[in-house]
Amino acid sequence: MTTLSASDSASAGLAPTRYRVTTADGVELALTRFAGETTRPVSVVLTHGTFSNARICGRLAAYLAGHGFDCWVLELRGRGESQRKISNPTFEDFGLFDVPAALEAVRAHTGRQRLFLVGHSGGGLAFLMHLARVPAARANVVGLVTLASQATDACTTPGGCLMVGFGWVAEAVLGYAPGRACRVGPENEPKGILRQWFRWNLARRWIGSDDFDYLGALSELAMPILCLAGTGDRYIAPVRGCRRLFDALGATDRQWVLCGKSGGFSEDYGHARIVASRAAEREIWPRIREWLVART
Repeated sequence: MTTLSASDSASAGLAPTRYRVTTADGVELALTRFAGETTRPVSVVLTHGTFSNARICGRLAAYLAGHGFDCWVLELRGRGESQRKISNPTFEDFGLFDVPAALEAVRAHTGRQRLFLVGHSGGGLAFLMHLARVPAARANVVGLVTLASQATDACTTPGGCLMVGFGWVAEAVLGYAPGRACRVGPENEPKGILRQWFRWNLARRWIGSDDFDYLGALSELAMPILCLAGTGDRYIAPVRGCRRLFDALGATDRQWVLCGKSGGFSEDYGHARIVASRAAEREIWPRIREWLVART
């Protein structure tokens, strides 16, 4: 792993540093480190979801770094500063290759074995897939936070079915799923990555390409887990799907937070705003920070 460059942070006055790491299947990924006056003994690894890149997690990472955490943002394959041209990518590659490479690199660089994981949308699924597949990896994960993560219930409404159907056709015609043109995120998704997510939601079963039952395996996860869902997130991560994932978890220390006006929040949070908005900075980031501090 070698340093690429350093640039100004958008928040907290921190200068993030970029690193490169290579996965077991030969893909180069970007890792960005936000570290202020680190006072916590546990590092935090954050990652984003589909149609997105590391930027959506950057301000949250800088915020946590400003409160003593050594934070690292993983940029998943196919986007941002990570390798874009990949042969036959799948959604599972995030959890099977990208996550373990990043966690190993962070541990090697910092010397800290214990980690917190914070994932938005598909990033939360990536962390869960890794932990479900690799029991040995669970011992050093102090806690996991998911924001708007689900894999089974996007097609339970007409609008959700329309979204999945359009995405499937667009992939077939264009060779990619258009994120920028459809205003769902800054990145287009390479053909193949969303196909698995589409299938999971159509079948309402989170099953790997080898028939591994991810949802069933969540019962074996015992680390503390915080799951947040937005009441305004109706298509990508509807509350029903996020709750189904939460209910499958085996952890005794688990917390469910429904982010909407009915729960005392200032707005009914949508898919992106739950992690990257001024309102989230006021209402959600402090909750995440307090939850991490309490388990450090």
